[in-house]
Amino acid sequence: METETIVEKEEMALDLAGSGSRLVSYVIDGIILGVIGWIFNYVSMSVGGSVGSIIAFLAVFIYVVYSTYFFGNGQTPGMMVMNIKLIGTDGAYPVGYGKGFLRWIGMIISTVVIFIGFLWILIDKKNQGWHDKIAGTYVVNK
Repeated sequence: METETIVEKEEMALDLAGSGSRLVSYVIDGIILGVIGWIFNYVSMSVGGSVGSIIAFLAVFIYVVYSTYFFGNGQTPGMMVMNIKLIGTDGAYPVGYGKGFLRWIGMIISTVVIFIGFLWILIDKKNQGWHDKIAGTYVVNK
């Protein structure tokens, strides 16, 4: 006769970050990325042609690397300023680059669908946007 092992997952006590601090951190990161994007756009438009296209591609690549790196390490510059961090739903910190990349993909989806994925934070019990759910992350106070 086989015995069945049941493992109950213990609930973590979470100090979830509020939507206000998340929004401010997002704006800070947006300003940083906006300045970088503006510089790349200016250079791309000035150079033009295939070199301009390569520069535009580099701008997108930098955005992906920036997001994956900082999400993977648990804090973007905006999150550092707001004293919040990203943890895995399993409590892992930092969450790693795989989850960081998934979170970036989730943010693109949240943006494309008229920002509903971000607004979801306001109605979700655990303050998770679609990007958090896709990546398996929470944003908590540090």
